[in-house]
Amino acid sequence: MPEILKEEIDTYNKNKPELLEKHNGKYVLIKGNRIVDAYDTQKDAIKVGIDKFGNTPFLVKKITEVEEKQNYTSRLIKLPA
Repeated sequence: MPEILKEEIDTYNKNKPELLEKHNGKYVLIKGNRIVDAYDTQKDAIKVGIDKFGNTPFLVKKITEVEEKQNYTSRLIKLPA
């Protein structure tokens, strides 16, 4: 697990039962130990994450009972100078 998202992944795991109950199948946006919200699409969650946090690490994860393989990316967004 990438160390850069450890706090976010720990936050997801601690809150997974409640997230499954309320938002199963949606995408959760997590920054640090804060669950921002759940969204219908991954694209919506990423857009809100960029709008709120800019070009910094945050986690967008699909809420599912069975874990799906995670893909991690970093610094994909080039901000104007």
